[in-house]
Amino acid sequence: MPTSDLTRRAALGALAAGAAMLALAGPASAQAGPQAGALVTTLAAELTKLVNSGKGERQIYAGFEAILARYADMPAVAGSVLGPPWRGASAGQKQQFVAAFQSYLARKYGAQFREYQNAKIAVQGTKDGGKAGVLVQTSVLRPGQDAIAVDWQVSDRSGSPRVVNLVIEGVSMLANERAEIGAMLEASRGDLDGLIAQLRGRS
Repeated sequence: MPTSDLTRRAALGALAAGAAMLALAGPASAQAGPQAGALVTTLAAELTKLVNSGKGERQIYAGFEAILARYADMPAVAGSVLGPPWRGASAGQKQQFVAAFQSYLARKYGAQFREYQNAKIAVQGTKDGGKAGVLVQTSVLRPGQDAIAVDWQVSDRSGSPRVVNLVIEGVSMLANERAEIGAMLEASRGDLDGLIAQLRGRS
């Protein structure tokens, strides 16, 4: 698979936000499927509107970050991505990491955002993912190109439905980000404050 295509698919994964813990998600309720489907439908509409808005780079980044904050369970995503160091972090460090990671995602993938002009996200259905919550199955339709299959993992553990992961043609974006952040933490010699500084420097 070409590297450029992987990058585009990674960008799609970040639009939602890029992601969260299967272990933290609770079983799906009878109402969870329709609620998750409605969430993704609304999210897709906002993404489409933003990418076709003609706004400049900074505005796209800001709009993308706002969508992440609104539709993704960023504390759960950040905690899962960081792994064991999250449990030992102070409340202040957790808050700073969530904010820095969210901005980092917006910057990292926002540059790819405009490649999806005129694309459409079609919801195909939902299925009970058990402890993974609800998987909303969609196809990203791009003019003149093959469709991309994307499963949006939605959990209501935070009290309302939120996107916690994406699986793009079998590839978990949460797993990808966990590896990336793990490498950055290692480069910081396990210093969480150093990692937060790195993320801020890239956002």
